[in-house]
Amino acid sequence: MQRRTRLVVITFLAPAVLLYASFIVYPFVSSIRYSLYNYDGVGPLTDFVGFKNFSYILFSHAFAGQFWRAVWHNFYFFILSMALTTVFGLGLAYLLVRVRESISRWFQVIYFVPMVVPPVVVAYLWAMYLEPNDGAIPTILQDLHLYKLNIPFLGSEVWALPTIAVITAWAGMGLPILIFVAALIGVPNEVIEAAKADGASQFRTFVSVIFPIIKPTFLTITTLNFVGAFGAFDYIYIMEGTQAGPNYATDVIGTLFYRTAFGGFGTTAQGVGLATALAVLGFVIVMAVSAILVLLQKRASADLF
Repeated sequence: MQRRTRLVVITFLAPAVLLYASFIVYPFVSSIRYSLYNYDGVGPLTDFVGFKNFSYILFSHAFAGQFWRAVWHNFYFFILSMALTTVFGLGLAYLLVRVRESISRWFQVIYFVPMVVPPVVVAYLWAMYLEPNDGAIPTILQDLHLYKLNIPFLGSEVWALPTIAVITAWAGMGLPILIFVAALIGVPNEVIEAAKADGASQFRTFVSVIFPIIKPTFLTITTLNFVGAFGAFDYIYIMEGTQAGPNYATDVIGTLFYRTAFGGFGTTAQGVGLATALAVLGFVIVMAVSAILVLLQKRASADLF
């Protein structure tokens, strides 16, 4: 009987494992192999260079500056998106669980709508809204006589990256809100009532009672935000192009990879081998930080029991 059960489990798991191995594991292993060659994407792999691509990315005068700038932009993207989707999203979720359920459901749907809209549509709409001459937002600022706030958001080296990060966070706010609402609903009422009976204010109750219970969920959303921040590409590509303008102010690992693999556009070296090495380094960064966040999540979950 046990052998038959094992056979049934293997039969059901085999298609998923096969697809995962074909489209995830094999391409990743192949990318590691490509990263060890000086390869332009055409013909067989013949020019083995070992870790020279990695050394060139990390330490060369020609490329290292672009790489570390892109990494910093990814971390900056993460910090800003985390502040919006976790802190602001958690605040909205807390308000939603305190209103009537019918109202809460309507707002949850409204917050989730941007997630089902294709990123290319969202990016083009926001680019139109922020157009310096005739865009909706500059027009509103002019009508309100807020001329100092009427700046070229997408054309400024200072404001371009945070503007796109805010747009990305806004578009992806729906899922964290839904997850936070589910976590807040799961907080036992007895614990909250006990805190109120002890004279704790709403803020103190949230900080000392509610947040420690939902802390694992908070860390889960933080991990997803980090992975998403290092996968940022579509909004930047659509709104600022492959050169991640202005003057590479919005350049991230994704756009640097694109330029390196598929064309110069200001990059001093091109090639699939160098680009895959860049992708492997990005993967290492994501896995290292994600592992730390997952460990913190497990510790937070263990503290609840």
